[in-house]
Amino acid sequence: MRRLFALVPGLLAACGGGGGGADAPIDQPAARCDPSLPFGTPVLVEGINTAQDDASARLSEDELEITFARLSSGVWDLWRATRPATDVAFETPTLLTSVNSVSNDVWPTSSPDGLTLLFDADRTTPNVFHIWRSTRASKTVPFGPPAPRPELMDKDIHPLLANDHALYFSSTVRGGLGLSEILRSAVDANGAIGAPVLLVGGVNTPDLEDSPAVTSDERVIFFRRVIAMESDVFTASRSTPTDGFGVSAAVPGLDVAGINEVPNWISPDGCHLYFHSNVGGGPGGVNVWMTSRPLPPQ
Repeated sequence: MRRLFALVPGLLAACGGGGGGADAPIDQPAARCDPSLPFGTPVLVEGINTAQDDASARLSEDELEITFARLSSGVWDLWRATRPATDVAFETPTLLTSVNSVSNDVWPTSSPDGLTLLFDADRTTPNVFHIWRSTRASKTVPFGPPAPRPELMDKDIHPLLANDHALYFSSTVRGGLGLSEILRSAVDANGAIGAPVLLVGGVNTPDLEDSPAVTSDERVIFFRRVIAMESDVFTASRSTPTDGFGVSAAVPGLDVAGINEVPNWISPDGCHLYFHSNVGGGPGGVNVWMTSRPLPPQ
């Protein structure tokens, strides 16, 4: 879970040996948006989109690092890019050479400390994906050789680490109401993944649901729902991480008929939603986009 730390109050000045005086006020982080307002017009994420298909982007909590998948010569590989600030383009992406393979590697997600990477790969059986994990000792070294997670099954896909103790993913083999369902597993301090539990409430339906993007407090979820071949972004919320989700609803602007929109990642404050889409207007057939909620009118 993201924690915003305030500045430490200033030390009290001593005049003539006296203490006393009031503590300095604690600085509060400035709000970037009003979470109750709808998202605005999407914009391309600068620096990562190419004439190839670019998709399944996940970001660090400060949005200065992005990991995503790119399709090249018929195979998906994982790429990484950084930027010095959120209002500038990402610098030239680099391949995650220590992680990628000759098979498809997609849907990367990192732990908050940046030391664990989960992703989908079809290395054992072509087109049958499983969730794999790679780790590293520090952020200054490459990730080590990945391995499939034994706690999970083939066709458990689209992993999303909402925080350091919660993994969300979708599955077509766990049972439930529809063709694909979204589940949550607890993750312990050693990285072991607990028994998956189907989300209750308004997320899973007889339709297909997958591609979860969850805020770090686990109170708001965005996901893809496919109804009669229409792929749109839906959202639902709940009061606490242990409640069931409320009624889900399509996200205005990301429910365009004939266009595929797939959520990738939501910022901890709910202000920025990243997704990939074949909407057009970008250099490739599938591109990564970002949409923002505004501040309230002054």
